[in-house]
Amino acid sequence: MTSHHHINQRLSLKSQLCTIRRIGKVPGKTGEWLGVEWDDPTRGKHGGSYGTTSYFSCRSDSPTCASFIRPNQPWDEPRTFLEALREKYVSNTDASDEVIFFASKQAEEVGFEKFARRQAQLQGIHVLVLDRMRIRFRPGDQDNVAIKRTCAEITDLDVGGNLFETIEEVAELCRHLPKLRKLVLDANHIVIDDTFLANDPVEAFTRVQELSLSRTLLDWENEVDPLLRQHFTSLRTLMVNNNECAHIAPFVALPSTLRTLELSDNNFESIENLAGLANNDIEVLILKNNKISEIGEPLPFPSVRELDIRHNKISSFTFIDTFPAVFPNLRHLRTTGNPLYANLTSSEGQPLAFEDGYMLTIARLPRLETLNYSKITEKERLNAETYYLNTIATEISKAGSNEEAEKLQQRHPRWKGLCDEYGEPAILRKPPSSVPSPGTVEPHSLAARMVMVTFTSNWISWKQELPKSFSVYEVMGSVGRKLNIMPLKLRLLYETGEQDPLALGRGYEGPEWWCSDSETDDELGLQGRKDEWALREVELIPGTRTLGTYVEGREASIRVEMR
Repeated sequence: MTSHHHINQRLSLKSQLCTIRRIGKVPGKTGEWLGVEWDDPTRGKHGGSYGTTSYFSCRSDSPTCASFIRPNQPWDEPRTFLEALREKYVSNTDASDEVIFFASKQAEEVGFEKFARRQAQLQGIHVLVLDRMRIRFRPGDQDNVAIKRTCAEITDLDVGGNLFETIEEVAELCRHLPKLRKLVLDANHIVIDDTFLANDPVEAFTRVQELSLSRTLLDWENEVDPLLRQHFTSLRTLMVNNNECAHIAPFVALPSTLRTLELSDNNFESIENLAGLANNDIEVLILKNNKISEIGEPLPFPSVRELDIRHNKISSFTFIDTFPAVFPNLRHLRTTGNPLYANLTSSEGQPLAFEDGYMLTIARLPRLETLNYSKITEKERLNAETYYLNTIATEISKAGSNEEAEKLQQRHPRWKGLCDEYGEPAILRKPPSSVPSPGTVEPHSLAARMVMVTFTSNWISWKQELPKSFSVYEVMGSVGRKLNIMPLKLRLLYETGEQDPLALGRGYEGPEWWCSDSETDDELGLQGRKDEWALREVELIPGTRTLGTYVEGREASIRVEMR
Protein backbone atom coordinates (compact mmCIF):
# COMPACT_ATOMS: atom_id res chain seq x y z
CA MET A 1 0.00 0.00 0.00
CA THR A 2 2.91 2.35 0.80
CA SER A 3 4.44 1.86 -2.68
CA HIS A 4 2.27 4.78 -3.79
CA HIS A 5 3.81 7.06 -1.20
CA HIS A 6 7.22 8.67 -0.77
CA ILE A 7 9.00 11.01 1.65
CA ASN A 8 8.06 14.71 1.23
CA GLN A 9 4.98 13.75 -0.77
CA ARG A 10 2.20 16.31 -0.47
CA LEU A 11 -1.31 14.98 0.20
CA SER A 12 -4.76 16.30 0.98
CA LEU A 13 -7.18 14.60 3.34
CA LYS A 14 -10.63 16.16 3.66
CA SER A 15 -9.09 19.45 2.47
CA GLN A 16 -6.38 19.29 5.16
CA LEU A 17 -2.91 19.38 3.57
CA CYS A 18 0.03 17.42 4.91
CA THR A 19 3.54 16.25 3.99
CA ILE A 20 4.83 12.71 4.48
CA ARG A 21 7.88 12.75 6.77
CA ARG A 22 8.16 9.01 7.52
CA ILE A 23 6.97 5.69 6.09
CA GLY A 24 7.27 2.50 8.13
CA LYS A 25 6.25 0.53 11.18
CA VAL A 26 5.59 1.88 14.64
CA PRO A 27 6.54 -0.41 17.57
CA GLY A 28 3.47 -1.75 19.29
CA LYS A 29 1.30 -1.11 16.22
CA THR A 30 0.55 -3.46 13.33
CA GLY A 31 1.15 -2.66 9.69
CA GLU A 32 2.62 0.32 7.90
CA TRP A 33 2.08 3.91 9.02
CA LEU A 34 2.64 7.30 7.49
CA GLY A 35 4.19 9.96 9.71
CA VAL A 36 2.77 13.23 8.39
CA GLU A 37 3.27 16.90 9.20
CA TRP A 38 0.06 18.90 8.83
CA ASP A 39 0.04 22.35 7.28
CA ASP A 40 -2.28 23.34 10.12
CA PRO A 41 0.06 23.06 13.15
CA THR A 42 -2.88 22.45 15.50
CA ARG A 43 -4.26 19.51 13.50
CA GLY A 44 -1.96 16.80 14.88
CA LYS A 45 -1.28 15.20 18.24
CA HIS A 46 2.49 15.39 18.59
CA GLY A 47 5.65 16.69 16.92
CA GLY A 48 6.87 13.42 15.36
CA SER A 49 7.09 11.18 18.37
CA TYR A 50 5.26 8.18 19.79
CA GLY A 51 5.54 7.59 23.49
CA THR A 52 9.00 8.71 24.50
CA THR A 53 10.60 8.01 21.10
CA SER A 54 11.00 10.56 18.32
CA TYR A 55 10.50 8.97 14.89
CA PHE A 56 10.71 11.94 12.54
CA SER A 57 11.29 15.67 12.61
CA CYS A 58 9.04 18.41 11.29
CA ARG A 59 9.70 21.85 9.92
CA SER A 60 7.27 23.40 12.37
CA ASP A 61 8.18 23.82 16.03
CA SER A 62 4.58 23.21 17.06
CA PRO A 63 4.09 20.27 19.47
CA THR A 64 0.85 19.35 17.68
CA CYS A 65 1.80 19.51 13.99
CA ALA A 66 2.20 15.76 13.32
CA SER A 67 0.29 12.47 13.33
CA PHE A 68 0.68 8.80 12.44
CA ILE A 69 -2.04 7.72 10.00
CA ARG A 70 -2.78 4.66 7.88
CA PRO A 71 -1.86 4.84 4.18
CA ASN A 72 -5.29 3.70 2.96
CA GLN A 73 -7.07 7.01 3.55
CA PRO A 74 -9.72 8.57 1.24
CA TRP A 75 -7.15 11.05 -0.10
CA ASP A 76 -8.48 14.04 -2.04
CA GLU A 77 -7.80 13.75 -5.77
CA PRO A 78 -5.09 16.17 -6.97
CA ARG A 79 -5.58 18.39 -10.03
CA THR A 80 -3.28 19.48 -12.81
CA PHE A 81 -2.70 23.20 -13.27
CA LEU A 82 -5.00 23.35 -16.30
CA GLU A 83 -7.73 21.39 -14.56
CA ALA A 84 -7.71 23.92 -11.73
CA LEU A 85 -7.60 26.81 -14.19
CA ARG A 86 -10.59 25.52 -16.17
CA GLU A 87 -12.57 24.77 -13.04
CA LYS A 88 -12.18 28.27 -11.65
CA TYR A 89 -11.99 30.51 -14.71
CA VAL A 90 -13.40 28.68 -17.72
CA SER A 91 -17.08 27.81 -17.99
CA ASN A 92 -17.89 24.23 -18.94
CA THR A 93 -20.94 25.39 -20.86
CA ASP A 94 -21.08 27.78 -23.75
CA ALA A 95 -24.46 29.08 -24.86
CA SER A 96 -23.04 29.76 -28.32
CA ASP A 97 -22.09 26.12 -28.87
CA GLU A 98 -23.94 24.62 -31.79
CA VAL A 99 -24.80 20.92 -31.63
CA ILE A 100 -24.06 19.36 -35.04
CA PHE A 101 -25.71 16.11 -36.16
CA PHE A 102 -24.80 13.73 -38.97
CA ALA A 103 -27.94 11.76 -39.68
CA SER A 104 -29.06 10.88 -36.15
CA LYS A 105 -25.61 11.01 -34.50
CA GLN A 106 -24.23 14.03 -32.64
CA ALA A 107 -20.78 15.11 -33.81
CA GLU A 108 -18.03 15.66 -31.21
CA GLU A 109 -16.48 19.10 -31.38
CA VAL A 110 -12.79 19.16 -32.18
CA GLY A 111 -10.89 19.54 -28.91
CA PHE A 112 -8.64 22.41 -30.02
CA GLU A 113 -11.55 24.46 -31.36
CA LYS A 114 -13.43 24.04 -28.08
CA PHE A 115 -10.31 24.91 -26.14
CA ALA A 116 -9.75 28.04 -28.27
CA ARG A 117 -13.21 29.34 -27.46
CA ARG A 118 -12.77 28.67 -23.76
CA GLN A 119 -9.32 30.23 -23.86
CA ALA A 120 -10.95 33.42 -25.13
CA GLN A 121 -12.69 33.67 -21.74
CA LEU A 122 -9.28 34.38 -20.18
CA GLN A 123 -8.58 37.33 -22.46
CA GLY A 124 -7.96 40.48 -20.44
CA ILE A 125 -7.16 38.49 -17.29
CA HIS A 126 -3.65 39.13 -15.94
CA VAL A 127 -4.04 37.78 -12.41
CA LEU A 128 -4.68 34.12 -11.59
CA VAL A 129 -5.58 33.06 -8.04
CA LEU A 130 -5.50 29.28 -7.78
CA ASP A 131 -4.78 28.86 -4.08
CA ARG A 132 -5.90 25.69 -2.25
CA MET A 133 -6.91 23.93 -5.48
CA ARG A 134 -4.88 20.75 -4.75
CA ILE A 135 -2.64 21.42 -7.75
CA ARG A 136 0.13 18.91 -8.35
CA PHE A 137 2.37 19.84 -11.26
CA ARG A 138 4.33 17.21 -13.16
CA PRO A 139 6.70 18.36 -15.92
CA GLY A 140 5.66 15.47 -18.14
CA ASP A 141 1.89 16.09 -18.07
CA GLN A 142 0.46 16.08 -21.59
CA ASP A 143 -1.60 19.25 -21.21
CA ASN A 144 1.32 21.38 -20.04
CA VAL A 145 1.92 22.46 -23.62
CA ALA A 146 -1.39 24.33 -23.54
CA ILE A 147 -0.39 26.42 -20.47
CA LYS A 148 1.76 28.86 -22.42
CA ARG A 149 -0.99 29.49 -24.97
CA THR A 150 -3.61 29.93 -22.27
CA CYS A 151 -1.56 32.01 -19.83
CA ALA A 152 0.66 34.06 -22.15
CA GLU A 153 -0.58 37.35 -20.64
CA ILE A 154 -0.58 36.35 -16.97
CA THR A 155 1.55 38.65 -14.78
CA ASP A 156 0.41 37.65 -11.27
CA LEU A 157 0.06 34.04 -10.11
CA ASP A 158 -1.11 32.82 -6.69
CA VAL A 159 -0.73 29.05 -6.23
CA GLY A 160 -0.55 29.09 -2.44
CA GLY A 161 -1.61 26.07 -0.38
CA ASN A 162 -1.25 23.43 -3.10
CA LEU A 163 0.55 20.11 -3.51
CA PHE A 164 3.86 21.19 -5.04
CA GLU A 165 6.71 19.12 -3.63
CA THR A 166 9.88 20.65 -5.07
CA ILE A 167 11.01 24.04 -6.30
CA GLU A 168 11.75 22.39 -9.65
CA GLU A 169 8.01 21.84 -10.20
CA VAL A 170 7.32 25.51 -9.57
CA ALA A 171 10.16 26.54 -11.88
CA GLU A 172 8.84 24.33 -14.69
CA LEU A 173 5.36 25.82 -14.33
CA CYS A 174 6.69 29.38 -14.38
CA ARG A 175 8.63 28.68 -17.57
CA HIS A 176 5.23 28.60 -19.33
CA LEU A 177 4.36 32.12 -18.09
CA PRO A 178 6.58 34.53 -20.05
CA LYS A 179 5.16 37.71 -18.48
CA LEU A 180 5.10 36.55 -14.85
CA ARG A 181 6.10 39.31 -12.42
CA LYS A 182 4.40 38.34 -9.16
CA LEU A 183 4.48 34.84 -7.64
CA VAL A 184 2.72 33.70 -4.44
CA LEU A 185 3.85 30.32 -3.06
CA ASP A 186 2.41 30.64 0.44
CA ALA A 187 1.81 27.42 2.40
CA ASN A 188 3.61 25.19 -0.10
CA HIS A 189 5.99 23.00 1.91
CA ILE A 190 8.41 22.52 -0.96
CA VAL A 191 11.92 21.07 -0.94
CA ILE A 192 14.80 23.22 -2.22
CA ASP A 193 17.83 20.98 -2.67
CA ASP A 194 21.46 21.87 -3.27
CA THR A 195 21.37 20.58 -6.83
CA PHE A 196 18.75 23.11 -7.86
CA LEU A 197 20.56 25.92 -6.06
CA ALA A 198 23.74 25.04 -7.95
CA ASN A 199 22.02 25.21 -11.34
CA ASP A 200 21.96 28.22 -13.63
CA PRO A 201 19.30 30.80 -12.80
CA VAL A 202 15.78 29.94 -13.95
CA GLU A 203 14.90 32.64 -16.47
CA ALA A 204 11.26 32.73 -15.38
CA PHE A 205 12.33 33.38 -11.79
CA THR A 206 14.74 36.15 -12.78
CA ARG A 207 11.79 38.17 -14.15
CA VAL A 208 9.75 37.96 -10.93
CA GLN A 209 9.64 41.26 -9.02
CA GLU A 210 7.32 40.29 -6.14
CA LEU A 211 7.53 36.98 -4.27
CA SER A 212 5.66 35.60 -1.27
CA LEU A 213 7.01 32.61 0.67
CA SER A 214 4.82 32.93 3.75
CA ARG A 215 4.01 29.79 5.78
CA THR A 216 6.46 27.69 3.75
CA LEU A 217 8.68 27.10 6.83
CA LEU A 218 11.77 27.34 4.65
CA ASP A 219 15.11 27.79 6.41
CA TRP A 220 16.38 31.29 5.75
CA GLU A 221 20.11 30.61 5.73
CA ASN A 222 20.12 27.34 3.78
CA GLU A 223 17.11 27.75 1.48
CA VAL A 224 15.64 31.25 1.22
CA ASP A 225 18.88 33.21 1.02
CA PRO A 226 20.60 31.08 -1.68
CA LEU A 227 17.35 30.77 -3.65
CA LEU A 228 16.95 34.54 -3.83
CA ARG A 229 20.59 35.23 -4.66
CA GLN A 230 20.78 32.61 -7.41
CA HIS A 231 17.39 32.82 -9.08
CA PHE A 232 15.27 35.85 -8.06
CA THR A 233 17.76 38.47 -9.12
CA SER A 234 15.18 41.16 -10.06
CA LEU A 235 13.13 40.92 -6.88
CA ARG A 236 11.79 44.18 -5.42
CA THR A 237 9.27 42.92 -2.83
CA LEU A 238 9.56 39.83 -0.62
CA MET A 239 7.08 38.50 1.95
CA VAL A 240 8.15 35.73 4.34
CA ASN A 241 5.43 35.93 6.98
CA ASN A 242 4.43 33.37 9.59
CA ASN A 243 7.51 31.25 8.96
CA GLU A 244 8.62 30.69 12.59
CA CYS A 245 11.77 32.62 11.75
CA ALA A 246 13.70 33.95 14.75
CA HIS A 247 17.13 34.87 13.42
CA ILE A 248 18.79 36.04 10.21
CA ALA A 249 22.53 35.52 10.26
CA PRO A 250 24.84 38.48 9.59
CA PHE A 251 26.12 39.30 6.12
CA VAL A 252 23.16 37.93 4.14
CA ALA A 253 23.44 39.18 0.56
CA LEU A 254 19.90 39.73 -0.68
CA PRO A 255 19.23 40.75 -4.30
CA SER A 256 20.46 44.28 -4.84
CA THR A 257 17.07 45.21 -6.31
CA LEU A 258 15.10 44.28 -3.16
CA ARG A 259 13.40 47.31 -1.58
CA THR A 260 10.48 45.97 0.47
CA LEU A 261 10.73 43.09 2.96
CA GLU A 262 7.87 41.86 5.14
CA LEU A 263 8.63 39.48 8.02
CA SER A 264 5.41 39.71 10.03
CA ASP A 265 4.09 37.00 12.37
CA ASN A 266 7.51 35.48 13.02
CA ASN A 267 9.50 34.93 16.24
CA PHE A 268 12.01 37.80 16.21
CA GLU A 269 12.66 39.16 19.71
CA SER A 270 15.07 42.00 18.97
CA ILE A 271 16.29 44.12 16.06
CA GLU A 272 19.66 42.45 16.57
CA ASN A 273 18.07 39.19 15.34
CA LEU A 274 17.82 40.89 11.92
CA ALA A 275 21.50 41.74 11.68
CA GLY A 276 21.78 39.97 8.32
CA LEU A 277 19.59 42.60 6.68
CA ALA A 278 21.62 45.62 7.75
CA ASN A 279 23.99 45.72 4.78
CA ASN A 280 21.27 45.50 2.13
CA ASP A 281 19.28 48.20 0.33
CA ILE A 282 15.90 47.54 1.95
CA GLU A 283 13.81 50.71 2.19
CA VAL A 284 10.58 49.28 3.66
CA LEU A 285 10.84 46.83 6.57
CA ILE A 286 7.61 45.37 7.99
CA LEU A 287 7.87 43.48 11.30
CA LYS A 288 4.27 43.34 12.56
CA ASN A 289 3.17 40.77 15.14
CA ASN A 290 6.58 39.54 16.21
CA LYS A 291 7.94 39.37 19.77
CA ILE A 292 10.33 42.30 19.53
CA SER A 293 11.01 43.98 22.86
CA GLU A 294 14.55 45.32 22.55
CA ILE A 295 17.07 46.68 20.11
CA GLY A 296 20.10 44.65 21.21
CA GLU A 297 23.32 45.61 19.45
CA PRO A 298 22.42 45.68 15.77
CA LEU A 299 24.32 47.12 12.86
CA PRO A 300 22.73 50.29 11.45
CA PHE A 301 20.10 50.06 8.71
CA PRO A 302 20.99 53.16 6.68
CA SER A 303 18.61 52.46 3.76
CA VAL A 304 15.41 51.84 5.75
CA ARG A 305 12.95 54.73 5.31
CA GLU A 306 9.75 52.99 6.42
CA LEU A 307 9.43 50.73 9.47
CA ASP A 308 6.37 48.87 10.75
CA ILE A 309 6.71 47.43 14.28
CA ARG A 310 3.03 47.29 15.23
CA HIS A 311 1.84 44.71 17.76
CA ASN A 312 5.18 43.72 19.22
CA LYS A 313 6.31 43.81 22.88
CA ILE A 314 8.00 47.21 23.02
CA SER A 315 7.48 48.65 26.50
CA SER A 316 10.05 51.44 26.82
CA PHE A 317 10.95 54.65 24.99
CA THR A 318 14.58 53.53 25.26
CA PHE A 319 13.77 51.41 22.20
CA ILE A 320 12.62 54.47 20.23
CA ASP A 321 15.56 56.58 21.43
CA THR A 322 17.99 54.36 19.50
CA PHE A 323 16.27 54.89 16.14
CA PRO A 324 18.30 57.93 15.00
CA ALA A 325 21.42 55.75 15.24
CA VAL A 326 19.97 52.42 14.07
CA PHE A 327 17.62 53.81 11.39
CA PRO A 328 19.25 57.16 10.52
CA ASN A 329 17.08 57.77 7.42
CA LEU A 330 13.75 56.67 8.88
CA ARG A 331 10.84 58.80 7.61
CA HIS A 332 7.72 56.68 8.18
CA LEU A 333 6.96 54.68 11.33
CA ARG A 334 4.05 52.57 12.60
CA THR A 335 4.03 51.60 16.28
CA THR A 336 0.45 50.95 17.44
CA GLY A 337 -0.41 47.90 19.52
CA ASN A 338 2.72 47.93 21.71
CA PRO A 339 2.49 47.86 25.54
CA LEU A 340 4.55 51.07 25.59
CA TYR A 341 1.42 53.12 24.86
CA ALA A 342 -0.86 51.22 27.22
CA ASN A 343 1.11 51.92 30.41
CA LEU A 344 2.40 55.48 30.00
CA THR A 345 2.86 57.64 33.08
CA SER A 346 4.26 61.11 33.67
CA SER A 347 7.25 61.88 35.88
CA GLU A 348 4.70 62.44 38.66
CA GLY A 349 3.32 58.93 38.15
CA GLN A 350 0.11 60.17 36.53
CA PRO A 351 -1.34 58.09 33.64
CA LEU A 352 -0.93 59.53 30.15
CA ALA A 353 -3.17 59.08 27.13
CA PHE A 354 -2.25 57.38 23.82
CA GLU A 355 -1.99 60.82 22.23
CA ASP A 356 0.71 61.78 24.74
CA GLY A 357 2.67 58.67 23.79
CA TYR A 358 2.51 59.51 20.10
CA MET A 359 3.66 63.08 20.82
CA LEU A 360 6.62 61.74 22.78
CA THR A 361 7.43 59.44 19.85
CA ILE A 362 7.34 62.28 17.31
CA ALA A 363 9.55 64.47 19.50
CA ARG A 364 12.21 61.76 19.73
CA LEU A 365 12.53 61.39 15.94
CA PRO A 366 13.23 64.81 14.37
CA ARG A 367 13.28 63.52 10.77
CA LEU A 368 10.07 61.51 10.96
CA GLU A 369 7.41 62.54 8.40
CA THR A 370 4.50 60.21 9.21
CA LEU A 371 3.48 58.24 12.30
CA ASN A 372 0.89 55.47 12.01
CA TYR A 373 -0.02 56.63 8.49
CA SER A 374 -0.71 60.19 9.71
CA LYS A 375 1.34 63.05 8.29
CA ILE A 376 3.16 65.06 10.96
CA THR A 377 2.37 68.75 10.48
CA GLU A 378 4.67 71.57 11.55
CA LYS A 379 2.26 72.47 14.35
CA GLU A 380 2.15 68.88 15.60
CA ARG A 381 5.92 68.70 15.66
CA LEU A 382 6.17 72.02 17.48
CA ASN A 383 3.64 70.89 20.09
CA ALA A 384 5.29 67.49 20.46
CA GLU A 385 8.83 68.81 20.86
CA THR A 386 7.95 71.57 23.32
CA TYR A 387 5.84 69.09 25.29
CA TYR A 388 8.75 66.63 25.42
CA LEU A 389 11.20 69.40 26.36
CA ASN A 390 9.01 70.46 29.28
CA THR A 391 8.57 66.83 30.30
CA ILE A 392 12.34 66.37 30.50
CA ALA A 393 12.70 69.63 32.42
CA THR A 394 10.11 68.43 34.94
CA GLU A 395 12.09 65.22 35.45
CA ILE A 396 15.35 67.14 35.91
CA SER A 397 13.72 69.49 38.40
CA LYS A 398 13.12 66.48 40.65
CA ALA A 399 16.75 65.36 40.57
CA GLY A 400 18.37 65.22 43.98
CA SER A 401 21.86 66.14 42.75
CA ASN A 402 23.70 67.59 39.76
CA GLU A 403 25.01 64.12 38.97
CA GLU A 404 21.51 62.73 38.85
CA ALA A 405 20.38 65.64 36.66
CA GLU A 406 23.19 64.91 34.18
CA LYS A 407 22.16 61.26 34.03
CA LEU A 408 18.60 62.29 33.26
CA GLN A 409 19.81 64.51 30.43
CA GLN A 410 21.87 61.64 29.01
CA ARG A 411 18.82 59.37 29.20
CA HIS A 412 17.09 61.71 26.76
CA PRO A 413 19.32 61.97 23.66
CA ARG A 414 17.11 64.75 22.23
CA TRP A 415 17.60 67.08 25.22
CA LYS A 416 20.49 69.04 23.75
CA GLY A 417 18.93 69.32 20.31
CA LEU A 418 15.63 70.53 21.73
CA CYS A 419 17.39 73.07 23.92
CA ASP A 420 19.28 74.38 20.88
CA GLU A 421 16.01 74.63 18.98
CA TYR A 422 13.75 76.18 21.62
CA GLY A 423 16.09 77.36 24.34
CA GLU A 424 16.83 75.59 27.60
CA PRO A 425 13.85 75.87 29.94
CA ALA A 426 14.33 77.37 33.38
CA ILE A 427 14.62 74.51 35.85
CA LEU A 428 13.85 75.11 39.51
CA ARG A 429 15.26 72.16 41.35
CA LYS A 430 13.09 70.92 44.20
CA PRO A 431 13.46 67.96 46.51
CA PRO A 432 11.51 64.86 45.42
CA SER A 433 9.40 65.01 48.54
CA SER A 434 8.03 68.49 47.84
CA VAL A 435 4.26 68.62 47.68
CA PRO A 436 2.40 70.86 45.18
CA SER A 437 0.58 73.77 46.80
CA PRO A 438 -3.18 73.46 47.18
CA GLY A 439 -5.03 74.24 43.97
CA THR A 440 -2.01 73.51 41.74
CA VAL A 441 -2.87 71.28 38.81
CA GLU A 442 -0.27 68.71 37.88
CA PRO A 443 0.47 69.22 34.16
CA HIS A 444 -0.05 65.56 33.26
CA SER A 445 -3.01 64.85 35.48
CA LEU A 446 -6.55 64.13 34.31
CA ALA A 447 -7.60 67.60 35.42
CA ALA A 448 -5.05 69.17 33.07
CA ARG A 449 -6.65 67.34 30.17
CA MET A 450 -10.11 68.80 30.90
CA VAL A 451 -11.52 72.21 30.08
CA MET A 452 -14.50 74.00 31.71
CA VAL A 453 -16.54 75.46 28.86
CA THR A 454 -19.19 78.17 29.32
CA PHE A 455 -21.73 77.81 26.51
CA THR A 456 -23.96 80.81 25.70
CA SER A 457 -26.93 80.86 23.33
CA ASN A 458 -30.00 83.04 22.81
CA TRP A 459 -32.00 80.63 24.97
CA ILE A 460 -29.75 79.34 27.70
CA SER A 461 -26.28 79.46 29.24
CA TRP A 462 -24.56 76.56 30.97
CA LYS A 463 -21.18 75.22 32.01
CA GLN A 464 -19.81 71.83 31.09
CA GLU A 465 -16.44 70.15 31.67
CA LEU A 466 -15.16 68.42 28.54
CA PRO A 467 -11.98 66.49 27.70
CA LYS A 468 -9.58 68.38 25.47
CA SER A 469 -9.36 65.20 23.37
CA PHE A 470 -13.01 65.64 22.28
CA SER A 471 -13.32 66.26 18.56
CA VAL A 472 -15.42 69.19 17.34
CA TYR A 473 -17.97 66.62 16.20
CA GLU A 474 -18.26 65.33 19.77
CA VAL A 475 -18.55 68.85 21.20
CA MET A 476 -21.32 69.69 18.71
CA GLY A 477 -23.09 66.45 19.58
CA SER A 478 -23.02 67.34 23.28
CA VAL A 479 -24.41 70.82 22.58
CA GLY A 480 -27.05 69.44 20.21
CA ARG A 481 -28.28 67.04 22.88
CA LYS A 482 -28.46 69.85 25.42
CA LEU A 483 -30.52 72.09 23.11
CA ASN A 484 -32.38 69.24 21.38
CA ILE A 485 -31.19 70.54 18.01
CA MET A 486 -29.45 68.69 15.18
CA PRO A 487 -25.71 69.37 15.77
CA LEU A 488 -24.93 70.34 12.16
CA LYS A 489 -27.52 73.11 12.37
CA LEU A 490 -25.36 74.85 14.98
CA ARG A 491 -22.30 77.12 14.82
CA LEU A 492 -19.81 77.13 17.69
CA LEU A 493 -17.77 80.34 18.11
CA TYR A 494 -14.85 80.22 20.54
CA GLU A 495 -14.35 83.60 22.21
CA THR A 496 -10.59 83.80 22.65
CA GLY A 497 -10.54 86.94 24.84
CA GLU A 498 -7.99 88.51 22.47
CA GLN A 499 -8.59 91.62 20.39
CA ASP A 500 -8.16 92.41 16.71
CA PRO A 501 -8.17 95.90 15.14
CA LEU A 502 -11.09 96.90 12.97
CA ALA A 503 -10.39 97.95 9.41
CA LEU A 504 -9.58 101.68 9.06
CA GLY A 505 -10.48 102.27 5.48
CA ARG A 506 -8.10 99.56 4.25
CA GLY A 507 -7.37 95.90 4.88
CA TYR A 508 -5.51 94.99 8.05
CA GLU A 509 -1.88 94.45 7.16
CA GLY A 510 -0.57 93.26 10.51
CA PRO A 511 0.91 95.22 13.41
CA GLU A 512 2.70 98.50 12.68
CA TRP A 513 6.31 98.85 13.77
CA TRP A 514 7.04 101.57 16.34
CA CYS A 515 9.71 102.51 18.82
CA SER A 516 8.66 103.06 22.41
CA ASP A 517 11.65 105.33 23.02
CA SER A 518 10.61 107.98 20.52
CA GLU A 519 6.82 108.01 20.48
CA THR A 520 3.93 107.79 22.89
CA ASP A 521 0.45 106.50 22.43
CA ASP A 522 -0.74 110.11 22.08
CA GLU A 523 1.82 110.81 19.34
CA LEU A 524 0.68 107.71 17.45
CA GLY A 525 -2.87 108.91 17.68
CA LEU A 526 -4.01 105.74 19.42
CA GLN A 527 -6.02 107.47 22.08
CA GLY A 528 -9.72 107.26 21.52
CA ARG A 529 -9.46 104.12 19.33
CA LYS A 530 -10.64 101.61 21.90
CA ASP A 531 -13.89 101.27 20.00
CA GLU A 532 -11.94 100.34 16.88
CA TRP A 533 -10.87 96.96 18.28
CA ALA A 534 -13.03 93.80 18.36
CA LEU A 535 -12.91 90.59 20.37
CA ARG A 536 -11.46 87.74 18.33
CA GLU A 537 -13.73 84.76 17.69
CA VAL A 538 -12.75 81.45 16.13
CA GLU A 539 -15.35 79.13 14.63
CA LEU A 540 -15.00 75.48 15.60
CA ILE A 541 -15.18 73.81 12.20
CA PRO A 542 -17.05 70.47 12.26
CA GLY A 543 -14.48 67.71 11.98
CA THR A 544 -12.13 65.43 13.88
CA ARG A 545 -9.86 68.24 15.11
CA THR A 546 -9.75 68.13 18.91
CA LEU A 547 -10.96 70.83 21.28
CA GLY A 548 -7.48 71.02 22.83
CA THR A 549 -6.04 72.39 19.56
CA TYR A 550 -8.27 75.45 19.96
CA VAL A 551 -8.19 75.92 23.74
CA GLU A 552 -4.92 76.14 25.64
CA GLY A 553 -6.11 76.94 29.18
CA ARG A 554 -8.55 75.20 31.48
CA GLU A 555 -11.49 77.54 30.80
CA ALA A 556 -13.19 78.65 27.60
CA SER A 557 -16.27 80.53 26.40
CA ILE A 558 -18.17 79.32 23.37
CA ARG A 559 -21.14 81.09 21.81
CA VAL A 560 -23.78 78.92 20.13
CA GLU A 561 -25.65 80.19 17.07
CA MET A 562 -27.98 78.73 14.47
CA ARG A 563 -26.62 78.34 10.96
